[in-house]
Amino acid sequence: MEYQIIIDDYIGDWWASTDKQSIRHKLDKYKDQHVDVKISSLGGSLDDGLDIRQQFLDHGDVTAHLSGFVASAATVIAMGAKHIVMGKYALFLVHQCSNAVFVWEQMNADDMQALIDQLQKNKEDNEKIDMVLAAMYASRCKGHTQDELLELLKESKWLTAQEALDWGFIDEISEESAADAPQMTTALAKKFNAAGLPLNGLEIQPDNGGNALRHIFDALKSIKDLITLNNSNQAAIDSSTKNIITMKFEILCALLAVEAFNSEEGQVTLTVDQLQAIENRLNELQSQHTADADAIAERDNTIAALNEQIENLQAQPADETNRVDEASEDNNVAPVNSLEMYNQIKDLL
Repeated sequence: MEYQIIIDDYIGDWWASTDKQSIRHKLDKYKDQHVDVKISSLGGSLDDGLDIRQQFLDHGDVTAHLSGFVASAATVIAMGAKHIVMGKYALFLVHQCSNAVFVWEQMNADDMQALIDQLQKNKEDNEKIDMVLAAMYASRCKGHTQDELLELLKESKWLTAQEALDWGFIDEISEESAADAPQMTTALAKKFNAAGLPLNGLEIQPDNGGNALRHIFDALKSIKDLITLNNSNQAAIDSSTKNIITMKFEILCALLAVEAFNSEEGQVTLTVDQLQAIENRLNELQSQHTADADAIAERDNTIAALNEQIENLQAQPADETNRVDEASEDNNVAPVNSLEMYNQIKDLL
């Protein structure tokens, strides 16, 4: 199969030519022609995704071929195609929009309220975007309402090709060999972790997919253990009810040498070694704080002593500076004119 456009990286990356400007430039080369687009991406910028979707709609004759993992903004792009074909072993994910939230500071009550107000506005904005996305998907999924699609977004559930077809996201399922099934690599595992993508819907039993689908399932199970961030490989997670999101606390990530933390229902799991590293760092900071406090106290004592010396000096009486010594009679000094002065010294000449 020859593809005129391939989108297989982060959506919105100009270096990978997956941003809206790069796609527009490529589409311009095939004006009034049929275009086959291969999409296999974990998503990325929603702004670029929506723009590229509209470009496909405007172009008209676009067929999207979905393979591997197709998630988030990548699914938005696909909705602009006239016809969508999904590989038999591909996986499809739609979910609520999200944005980074990072707060690391000391706050009083007013500061906290301001943050709450800010987050509330952020929440309302995201809810509006979710409604728009649900309406967009519903326009494709004939027979399903906007509310139904909104609930699916909230589930953050990976769909098989058959499930995507049943919902109406795609028009056709293409046959694939085992070699066409998505392969889970270390690099892809890191992308899953960094993107905070959920695993809901991935624990499926092999059907017609046979060993290939089983291979995908086993690989994703290993990622599931990877991103829970705890020491036990036996940690149980009910993927049908929990949603994993990525939280990037920059200071903690730098301290613990990790890319991000995964939060399940507002909770983050740390290993014993990570907790010990945090404890050690806090002890270092406490020691440094004590040393700084001692240095500040010593400086304050020195300043106080100097101020006391200044006050004592200011309190002592000072010599008068406007007194003028005048000649007294005891000095036998009297003013003379020039003749008298000559007579006094002429014998010396």
